[in-house]
Amino acid sequence: MHTYIHTYTHIHTYIHTYIHTHTLVSLDVEDAFNSAWWPSILKSLIDSGCPRNLQNLTKSYLSKQLATLQTNNIKIEAEITRGCLQGSCCGPGLWNIFYNSLLNLNFSHRTKTIAFAVDLILATRRKTVVEA
Repeated sequence: MHTYIHTYTHIHTYIHTYIHTHTLVSLDVEDAFNSAWWPSILKSLIDSGCPRNLQNLTKSYLSKQLATLQTNNIKIEAEITRGCLQGSCCGPGLWNIFYNSLLNLNFSHRTKTIAFAVDLILATRRKTVVEA
């Protein structure tokens, strides 16, 4: 009986010490670069303590952007109010500012956020599936 209790205790300790459940959640934003809302980017700059001159520069850069489609005798223009202007030098930086609020959420010490460009993964490790 003593051996059984010792073995049970050893297995129980091992399971609760070394065996964990790992969960990965991947966030895939459809049409991501075109979805970044400019007021949110500007608010993130303010919230992060960005100097006023850089806020104003970004606000100016994002204002009065037009998309134009022209064929033969037809010309259509539409004002752009969102997106990170792919191919521009500012696009990746604006996306990072936009995504920063997700990266700064307070998770437990066993949860990590990993981001690369428009891809985001939440990785968590817990002892049970319910905790994860």
